[in-house]
Amino acid sequence: MAEHSLKVEVEDISPIKRKLKVEIPAAEVDQEIDKVYRSMGKKVKVKGFRPGKVPRSVLEMYYRSQVEREVVDNLVRRSLGEALKEKALEPVGVNWPEPAPQVFGGQDYSFNVELEMLPEFTVENYLGLTLEAEPVEVSEAEVNARLEEIRQMNAVLRPPEEPREIREGDFVVLDYQGYFAGKALPEAKEENKYLQVGSGRFHQEFERHLIGLSPGSEANFTVSFAPDFANPLLAGKVLDFHVKIHEMKEKIVPDLDDAFAQALGGNFQTPADLRSAVQEDIIKEKEQARKAKLETQALERLIAQTPFELPDALIRQEQENIVRDQWQSLQEQGINVAGLDQNRMLEAVKPSAERRARSKLILERIGTQENVTVDDAELEAGLERIAARSGREVAQVRQFYQENDLLEILRRQLKDEKTLKLLVEKADIQAPEPPASQEQA
Repeated sequence: MAEHSLKVEVEDISPIKRKLKVEIPAAEVDQEIDKVYRSMGKKVKVKGFRPGKVPRSVLEMYYRSQVEREVVDNLVRRSLGEALKEKALEPVGVNWPEPAPQVFGGQDYSFNVELEMLPEFTVENYLGLTLEAEPVEVSEAEVNARLEEIRQMNAVLRPPEEPREIREGDFVVLDYQGYFAGKALPEAKEENKYLQVGSGRFHQEFERHLIGLSPGSEANFTVSFAPDFANPLLAGKVLDFHVKIHEMKEKIVPDLDDAFAQALGGNFQTPADLRSAVQEDIIKEKEQARKAKLETQALERLIAQTPFELPDALIRQEQENIVRDQWQSLQEQGINVAGLDQNRMLEAVKPSAERRARSKLILERIGTQENVTVDDAELEAGLERIAARSGREVAQVRQFYQENDLLEILRRQLKDEKTLKLLVEKADIQAPEPPASQEQA
């Protein structure tokens, strides 16, 4: 297309929207029509004519609408790129006319398109933000609770050394059959059911009736199911059960001693070593949670004090990113996603998507104002963190990011993280005010 052949007009609709009117001269329209017909004539087969020798009038009779669609597509695509370059416009979204205007030989062709642009704004007063967060402290009770979790996770199940009756906390294997009005219910029958007595995960009343029974014994008892019981076939019913106990095992929780500490690995020799490591882990977790809380506060303050119109295209992009992550997470959990309504999911995440889009624009603007950059060493460190989290080799992760053109996206993400870290480092962090009731006490 010849240089300066277009007529391009730009109209401001809003701070982020432009209306672009492009007019293409008739001579170029005719040139494009001829070109498409020549290309069409080489490809199509028409009875009575040799390939490449089909007259233009015959082609027009059979293929006019197809040619016109291709001409419009070619003209719009090429001229839009040239118009954007001429006016130095870099839209984040393009709303195409639907349908595109029809093309006519011997006439100028014009079309309008609406562009969404990045908002123009300056972030102010972003250094020295007043933020609130509790100092990181770890109590002895928190350490003891974590140690107890570790003991419970390393417990073993084994039959009691001496024969005894079932107690709360024991694990049993049993058969059961439930009867309603004397009739056996198939939905209330199971063989070799495995459950922990007293956990309530199966049914609290049912489990209480097992206490005092012994392996090999059988028993009959009645259980009432609440109207909101998870299984609707049993909800609201009173059933008579017959049970037979096959096995019983007790949960043996290891003592917190040197042998237990050493069995965990990690170069632990004594419970004191384990306690010290647990305390450090809790501190790291709390520091990470405190950091996330401060970053969230900083972004909320900046969003509140930096109003600007946000392009719909950016919101939609973030909606799709969030839903794609949710979709992938559900599939990894083995959940069938075929029946999920993706449009409803997109609408549900729209507020989060808008917040994310605003945050990214604000952080990008602050990063530019503060000359924040991410060098190749920092980019490599980012790839190493991703590899560590995913359990893959750094070379694999790097190759994936290179092949999918994701390195610059990662660099922008790291720049945002670095900018956010700067905001928190420069903030005035204060401890929250205690509730009024505590002050009076």
